[in-house]
Amino acid sequence: MRTITIEGLRLLAMVGVLPHEFQGPQPVAITLSVDLPDAPTVPARDDMSQVLDYRDLRELAREEAERAHTHLLETLAGRIAERALALPGVAAARVRVAKPQVFADCDVVSVEVQVRREAKAP
Repeated sequence: MRTITIEGLRLLAMVGVLPHEFQGPQPVAITLSVDLPDAPTVPARDDMSQVLDYRDLRELAREEAERAHTHLLETLAGRIAERALALPGVAAARVRVAKPQVFADCDVVSVEVQVRREAKAP
């Protein structure tokens, strides 16, 4: 099995439900991991055609975060996770979306979601 992780992708996103959160984008950090259970430990060839390109993961997270205002971190994390799960070979995805500027006495507030592809019936 292979796991690919992108940690702390820093973006500006329109997210939140409070009046000031509709005024402009705010910083978020996204961590995205996908599990590829059928991926060999060593690819058959040392070539990008043999692996899931992590640039695709980064881009789909960026697209979701920047596409439109989202009210809830849960919604944003879930959308990213579902898109990641749809990629070839991905059996599970975990997404954490963190907002660092929510409370003065907290480093971050975050939401994490996990999705899995349903097992095939025998």
